[in-house]
Amino acid sequence: MTQQEFKESLEAALSWMRVVQERLKANDNTQGPRDALEGRLRETEKIHHSVHEGRLKMDKALVAAENLLKSEDEELRNHTHAKLKDLKSLWEETSTYIIHCHSRIEWVWLHWGEYLKAYEEFELWLTRQQRSLDVGVELQLGVKEKLWQVDQQRVGLSDIQGQAALLERLLDEASALHNRTQDPSVDPQAQEGLQEDYNDVRDRAEERLSLLQKMAEEHQTYQGCVHRFQSWLLSKTKELTDLMEREETAENKLKALQALDDSVAGEEKTLQHIEGLSEALRGTTSPSGAEVVVEEAEELRLGWQRLRQGLCEGEEGLRSSLDSHSQYTARCQRLGEDIGHLRVLLQGLDQELGEGRDPPDHTEEQMVGQWRKYTGVRNTLAGEESQVELLKAQLKELFRFSEDSRHLSDDVLAVVKEHQSVKSRATRLCSESESGLRNILQDPLLVFAQWSHMVFQVLENSAEVTDFSNNTMMVQNIERLLRDSGQLQERLSLLQVKGGLLDSVFGPERADGMQGELTAAVRNRELLYAQLLSRESQLQGLISRTKDFDAAYESLRSKLSTLQPQLLAADSLQPDILAKKSQADRFMVIQKDLEDCEAQLTALETLVSSSQSHRTQFERLYADWKHLHTTARLKVSESEESISDHESFHNSLLNMEKWLMIMKQKLESFHSQSGEWSIEGRQHEAEVCVCVCVSISVNKTPL
Repeated sequence: MTQQEFKESLEAALSWMRVVQERLKANDNTQGPRDALEGRLRETEKIHHSVHEGRLKMDKALVAAENLLKSEDEELRNHTHAKLKDLKSLWEETSTYIIHCHSRIEWVWLHWGEYLKAYEEFELWLTRQQRSLDVGVELQLGVKEKLWQVDQQRVGLSDIQGQAALLERLLDEASALHNRTQDPSVDPQAQEGLQEDYNDVRDRAEERLSLLQKMAEEHQTYQGCVHRFQSWLLSKTKELTDLMEREETAENKLKALQALDDSVAGEEKTLQHIEGLSEALRGTTSPSGAEVVVEEAEELRLGWQRLRQGLCEGEEGLRSSLDSHSQYTARCQRLGEDIGHLRVLLQGLDQELGEGRDPPDHTEEQMVGQWRKYTGVRNTLAGEESQVELLKAQLKELFRFSEDSRHLSDDVLAVVKEHQSVKSRATRLCSESESGLRNILQDPLLVFAQWSHMVFQVLENSAEVTDFSNNTMMVQNIERLLRDSGQLQERLSLLQVKGGLLDSVFGPERADGMQGELTAAVRNRELLYAQLLSRESQLQGLISRTKDFDAAYESLRSKLSTLQPQLLAADSLQPDILAKKSQADRFMVIQKDLEDCEAQLTALETLVSSSQSHRTQFERLYADWKHLHTTARLKVSESEESISDHESFHNSLLNMEKWLMIMKQKLESFHSQSGEWSIEGRQHEAEVCVCVCVSISVNKTPL
């Protein structure tokens, strides 16, 4: 090849390397968002895949330099050697740069992907923990179950604390990525947000553990008080039995009984304390457990009343053996005191019923407080039924004496009527507040029924929507229902934790029915919520696919429109082998671009929706690509065949020129120095030359 051809091929190779290095410098950067990093990775990957193109240009320059290196011109050979050395050095530098740049960006991209995978798993774990903490505390049956619940929460807290090491590794990875990429998604603010979310879950778990421990300790305290009071009742009952069996005077026994009765009466505060604890436990214990607690408190009250009744009966028996008037006076005094105590209690309860009447727009919490107050008053009055009966029994005993007891009879009758009046009022107010409370408690179920009806309508209407604008409007409707679902979930969740309140307001049977309805409503809300999310995802996917199809279709159509004129422009007759090879290279580049389009067509086909217009556009575009691809393959084949024929002709021509040179030299050997032709002594050799010439003229090729 000529020096000009070497210069052109050398310049082409150097130009390719300079362009590649410029592209590498433009993409040799790991900073920025992951999408930009992925774009640079794809660009360096393209550069990496184009190395064979540079190798081809390099080989062309090396081939072009072979003849120059064989030249007798030493200066030309040295110059050619220097150019080749620079070319090879630049090639090594460019190749190394390509590999290092692509590897560095690929490493950061892969490292980022691994971080995102671990980050998503940690976020999923956080979401699960938050959801479990969002659910209210489940009320338990008794102390054992509450302690078990505390152990379970302690295990959960230990698991949360164990995730701190994983969080620390995530934060270290995020910090390392931020140092390389400076991307906001892994900046210190994002790391602080992740740390705050974890701290929130951990703090809430610790608060729940503290709450459960407090509930268990309160129940343990109550159980301890109950056991101590039961032991005390047994000891006092045994003390009463021993006292009555002792051989002593009636006066001494009566004094001992009075002292014992005072002691027993003084323990009523302890009993009231236990009843207060039981009332407090009703709100932190399951309905069945609360029922057991109430029965235990009532049994203690009955046991205490039976003990006092036994003391009264013992005193009465002893007093009957003493002076009748003395017994009567003492009984009257005792009865008067009991009447006074009961009257003071009734006046206090009546005043409590008249205080704190809430306005018409009172809240649910106020209504619950009012209902509990009325219920407490009613239960207190019911507990005083035994005291009223005791007053009647004491009055009846007085009738056995000869003294006039009408004034005490009137007092007992008045206090009994007052008791009945306050009791009727408490029952009426309790019924009224309970009725309003029932309406409020049932309201979330009614709201759920209306919401679910709207959800069914939206799901039914959205199943047949295919238009883009209608899809957008339907997505807006679904988003509104999803927001309403969150509020509804909160109301249903609040109602779920009010099992004790429902049982108290509606009764066990109706409360169980409402709990079943509530459980079904919560489950149906979750199912409908999931269906809404699925439908929203489908509609958004349809909207996204429509947009993605239009963009991908336009990009691919533009690329085919660019390749078609390139194919036509390259299809022309060429003057020599180099031009034909260059033309073949252009055809191969076009063919490669068309082959790259096949993957884009496959991706575009996945975006074809149910729209017939999309299907028609895709089929038309595919037909255009198929035609161009077939034409390009045909042109590549024709170019390769033409190059092969031209090279064969060129080799034959070189052989002919070589043979002519040899024959010219032989013919000149038959020419003497005097200028005359002579074949003397060489006639056979001359005849062979003549035969060869004749053969060449006939066969058109040298022998």
